[in-house]
Amino acid sequence: MKENAKTWGWGFLALLSCPCHLVLILPLLVGTTLGQFFSDHQTSASVILAVIFMISILMMFKRSNKQAKKDTVHDCCSVPGRKRGE
Repeated sequence: MKENAKTWGWGFLALLSCPCHLVLILPLLVGTTLGQFFSDHQTSASVILAVIFMISILMMFKRSNKQAKKDTVHDCCSVPGRKRGE
């Protein structure tokens, strides 16, 4: 359950930090210090958000892949036609 919440958290961070969403986020930040920084330094803000976006996407897929591997059961002894100890 905790791993699933972390995966969703990384996905939400990826959604918020996507550089293409900067156009939608800026009007929400009008009048704040963060909004002023983004409007003054759009290029550097886009680069920073792109890096955060890539890290969060990688972590989201890493966690979901780890969870998928944990859910599968591998039993080497149950393969038909295979002797024990091979």
